[in-house]
Formats: sequence, C-alpha cells, structure tokens
Amino acid sequence: MRAKDVMTTDVITIDPEVDVTSVAKILLDHRISAVLVSNENGDVLGVVSEGDLMRRSERDPGRSWWLSLAANSTDRFVRRHGTRAKDIMSRDVISVTQDASLADVARILESNHIKRVPVIEGGRLVGLVTRADVLRGLASFGHREVRPTVEDWDIRSGIIALVKRSTGVSMQSADVIVANGEVYLWGIVENERDRTAVRVAAENVVGVTKVHNFMNTLSEVVHGLS
Repeated sequence: MRAKDVMTTDVITIDPEVDVTSVAKILLDHRISAVLVSNENGDVLGVVSEGDLMRRSERDPGRSWWLSLAANSTDRFVRRHGTRAKDIMSRDVISVTQDASLADVARILESNHIKRVPVIEGGRLVGLVTRADVLRGLASFGHREVRPTVEDWDIRSGIIALVKRSTGVSMQSADVIVANGEVYLWGIVENERDRTAVRVAAENVVGVTKVHNFMNTLSEVVHGLS
C-alpha cells in the first residue's frame, strides 16, 4: 500500500498570519497535536506543534524582553516571543509523495520521531499520513502486499465525499481504506449514530463488496483510558 491509499485529504491548515492563541484553540478544538501552515497557493511553509507552543511558555516571565534578546539568538527570540504562526512554526517540514510505500512512511516517522507527515505533490499539499494511518493500513492487510486499483481510489473518494455531503460526520479522526472493493473503516467518530452513518455511506457506494467497520466512538475511547 502507498501513502495515497491511507492519507487524509481533508487536512486542516492555517495561514501564517494566524495569532498564537488561535493556533492553540485550533489544536484543542480538533484534538490534534500539530497543524500545517500554508499560503493561499497551497504551498506548505511550516508546521506548528504542541511543542512549539509549550516552548513559548518556558520563557521566564520575570525577565525583560531586552535581556532575553541579548541572551538568545534572533531566531530563538522570535520563536519564543512571536505572536503569529509564522514566528513560531518549524520550517523544516519532512514530507512524502503519494507513491511512498507504508514501509517507507513508517521508517520516516520513526527515524525523525514525528507523528505525522504531509503528502506533497508538485509542491502542493494533497494529504496527511499519521502513525495511526500507517498502523491501520498494516493492520488491515498484515504483511500482504496490496495494491489498490484506480477503482479502489474512486470508491474511497466516493465514500469520503458522501459522508461529508450527506451525513455531517467529521472524518478528521477517521480513515477509509479500500482494496479489492473491500472497505476498512478506522478511527474515531463522535457517537454510535455517526459510526452507523459512515458504514451505511460506505455500503451505498457503487463497487463496494464488503465493509469492515473498526471505528470507535469518542465515549469508548475515553472509557478505555479511564
């Protein structure tokens, strides 16, 4: 399987001018630990993570700004005291292409100690692959080498579009994997009604032969952590 077979295409991005407080709210509202920064053309400029926000909070509130400036490099000062996404974002964004194998994506995530990697084609952001996406792909097919067809990709796109258009269910924390006409639903949705709605949507897309629903609800996840 390839990155394009498991990636999330509805990726949350922010403008480089967004203020830091708004960035923090976006992370909390969407239950994500990082967000990509892109311009109006879709070019990825950087990424802001929880770590970037936490590093800002480590500054000594009792130290005056000019002492901080004297003690740190200009870049470090901007990263810690900046008020915009462009000031605190990490600019060295590691990415993969759509045709990167899951094994290669897994190695990149592991070797760089990161949780997600953007998928970029022609300099433009087309998706995002997380550790969970890789694990779901591997869990669906084990060690078998599966090559989804063009029809499988069309089915996947059709399911995601139908869910978004007709159910109102957020797929931000969910994923759809399709191979040989079989659909594998993974991730987290809000409640049992949402889980059922996604399954029904998948069953109504032409070409689907079977649906495997491994989705969890938010309450199940919270209960599992308690």
